Amino acid sequence: MLAVISMFGLGALAVFVTLKQRSDVAAGAQVSAARTETVRIPIQGMVCTVCVSKIKKALQSLDGVQEVEVSLERREARLRCGQGKVRPDQLVAAISKLGYRGGTPVPEASQ
Repeated sequence: MLAVISMFGLGALAVFVTLKQRSDVAAGAQVSAARTETVRIPIQGMVCTVCVSKIKKALQSLDGVQEVEVSLERREARLRCGQGKVRPDQLVAAISKLGYRGGTPVPEASQ
């Protein structure tokens, strides 16, 4: 009977640790979301999915860029960056370095 109680006790501890870890992860996501900004950059010169891949890879390599979506259809990149971590001119320069023309980054309205 003692073994059953011990096993139950360990199981309860494992559940508590799992729930604690999940709440810590959720709290971290809220903090990081509060310190990010999303911008859209119009891009001229993209003609195929290879263009999209090149631009996405170049933007993702910049310190402070957390997420990148590049749309061939909309001819733009949408980025989520750490606030104050990367300057708009750095984003445009990374695009220009590949031979495309990046327009002025436009911040998305906060939701």
